[in-house]
Amino acid sequence: MDKLVVSFICIYRYYVKILVDINYDTMLCIEITGFLSFYLDTDLGAVLRRIVILGGGTGGLAAAKHLSESLGTDAQVTIIDKRDRTDFRPSYLYVMMGYREPSQVSAPLYLVEKRGVRFVRAEIRGIDPGNRVVDTSAGKISYDYLLVSLGAETRPELVKGGPLPHPWELDGALEVRKIVRGFRKGRLVVAVHSTPYRCPPAPWEVALLLDFYYSGLGYRRDIEITMVHPFKRPFENFGPLAAKMMEGLMSERRIGWIGVGKNPAVEEVDPVNKVLVTASGEKIRYDALILIPPHRPPEPVARSDIADPQTGWARPTPPTMRTKYDDVYAVGDVAAPSLRLGMAGVILHSYLKYPLASIISEIKGVYISSEFRVFGSCVMDVGGFGMAAACDFTKLVLGEAQYPDCLFLPPTSFSRVFKEMFEKQYFAWLLGYVPG
Repeated sequence: MDKLVVSFICIYRYYVKILVDINYDTMLCIEITGFLSFYLDTDLGAVLRRIVILGGGTGGLAAAKHLSESLGTDAQVTIIDKRDRTDFRPSYLYVMMGYREPSQVSAPLYLVEKRGVRFVRAEIRGIDPGNRVVDTSAGKISYDYLLVSLGAETRPELVKGGPLPHPWELDGALEVRKIVRGFRKGRLVVAVHSTPYRCPPAPWEVALLLDFYYSGLGYRRDIEITMVHPFKRPFENFGPLAAKMMEGLMSERRIGWIGVGKNPAVEEVDPVNKVLVTASGEKIRYDALILIPPHRPPEPVARSDIADPQTGWARPTPPTMRTKYDDVYAVGDVAAPSLRLGMAGVILHSYLKYPLASIISEIKGVYISSEFRVFGSCVMDVGGFGMAAACDFTKLVLGEAQYPDCLFLPPTSFSRVFKEMFEKQYFAWLLGYVPG
């Protein structure tokens, strides 16, 4: 018997009060509901909660998996994304170098449906927390809980003299691959327009991968690699010891450094004359340029009142990562600048459990908690080897420290193997699928 029908029968008999005594009738409804709940293995008195997740990237997929497994039939979990595929973005640089093809670092989002998660491919047009509605190209979608994990958008058109190819998107990585393969002599500049941007260490990874690639081909002696960055010192966001360590590595690999000390660092680019002008007025000539573009919050977030009005990035409050609304949460890159965190999935993994525990606690009627801690560990490919790092960001997020507490391990071949293994494990864990 359908539980909705049973519910209507019980409600009708309870309120109309005809033919039978009210107390007997109420008991009858309870007995029917309990009998069916036992045999159908579901709570007929429970309300199906609608959990909507905006974004099918790392945060959205990890949240959907955990919520669907924890709540089962107590909730309907929905992911909304304008794309029909999800990518392992750390491997964009491997696509740039020709070590991977797009099909190897991407998977269809409909695979989430195997886990009982609903997928809606639609563009998100607006968020209306007051009415618990998300406006999309597929219509208005209501929710009981909303988790915003829309990431950050690359905006190369905002560069004066741009847009220019860059490997921070999959299509752009293929364009940069052509530049890398055709370059044999001259000055190659790896520049960061401004912070924040996805994966803070990745520009150094680009430079080190290029050094390794051209060294292997025998062209490195004819190629000058220079980095341009808003930071005064490389890796200074990880603290002075990390900066000193990276300065040593770059010197050893003959990678030049221009620390602008201003944000944005790049004023404009003249692609005709091949000149990059920094914010301090320095003109840097190049023969090839890889420019990491500005990153901006998605418009639906920036226009909503869950965002910081000054920056447009979502502004949640740790540890639950709730916004100003009790039923709206924000995680990942879209919230990272407000939390003083880098845009990285490995950091998100550590604190995602807190907003999910908050949602599950409310639905299940139990309190789930653990000590608040934000940390991340990753491996940076420095060319032939992997350099592992582990950082605790907890005090940084809470405003109790200027830098994260980090440990860096020397480059090893094992760490690089681990980095490649994690790429496959990522898809297997979240989607039960490994791209070929």
